Amino acid sequence: MRHLVNFGLLFSFLALAITGGWAYFRPFSLTATQVHLLAGFITLALVVLHLSARLPYFRNRTNKGHGRDKFRKQLLILLILFGGLLYAAVENIPPVSWLIDGSYESRNRAEIVRSSSLAAFSKPAPHRKLIIRDCREKNSSGLSVLLHFPENLKTMPSVAVWAESTTGSMIETLYLEQSLAYSPTPLWEDYRTERHHILPLWRHRYTLISGIAPSGDVDSTSGATQSHQYALDPYLVKGQEKEFVLCVEINAPFDSNPSFPDKLLGQPSLIYTCLIEVDRDDPYYLLELTGHGGGDAIETGNFQYDFDGIGSALYLRDLFLTKVEK
Repeated sequence: MRHLVNFGLLFSFLALAITGGWAYFRPFSLTATQVHLLAGFITLALVVLHLSARLPYFRNRTNKGHGRDKFRKQLLILLILFGGLLYAAVENIPPVSWLIDGSYESRNRAEIVRSSSLAAFSKPAPHRKLIIRDCREKNSSGLSVLLHFPENLKTMPSVAVWAESTTGSMIETLYLEQSLAYSPTPLWEDYRTERHHILPLWRHRYTLISGIAPSGDVDSTSGATQSHQYALDPYLVKGQEKEFVLCVEINAPFDSNPSFPDKLLGQPSLIYTCLIEVDRDDPYYLLELTGHGGGDAIETGNFQYDFDGIGSALYLRDLFLTKVEK
């Protein structure tokens, strides 16, 4: 039994080390996180088995022997050091903060996109996405977005959902395809692709929040005006005639045609929008096709309204529906 525990600890430690290194040096991976958590639970169980078999050793070291007092002092020093490191980790102060600053997440924090903690996502069917945005403000509404795609689609398009003010300033990203959230150059259908080539309209508006332009340069002109807020909650308060624009941008790979011959990028992204009036009696809104992200949109972020040459991309959507939850 002892040998099985020892080898089990070796294997679980290797799994923890590999997945921990992956989490430190690479973008977030749900698979790596799952393996890391499983290895952690296995390690915990094996350590309990190991300690239960070694209890006499610990009693002897702390209660008997000529070096008992010296050992207790060393143990106290060890506990103080461990406690200090634990405190540094909780408070994110040196030396732990130095270590964290070198991680992938820290070095790329301006480019990593995380949706609001009040937004939840589900996939009730293979060709459906449901995004729900709760609100904790008093006398406020929630928001739900249903994205229904044709069931004959072989490859689902990448999606970004966000809210912006009526002047075009992003308020909050409600949803971004997870494969695009952790790197400015994600793998898109196994091809390394610039994120602002996939969803250019969303990415240019995200510059206002991140302060980093799609090129990777710091955008010194970005920043909120005094009347602009980066949270949707104040816009969902009833009785104040609040309104904002909800946007959904989609793009499918490998949909090239004679007008857009690039094999991977193919036809440009399409954007669907609706004006949300929180106090309106009818809570339902259909998102309508508004523009696309072709032409100079990759460089400027401006909607393009000429749909000449766009064909199959127009049929990626079945139904995009939004409801303001009273």
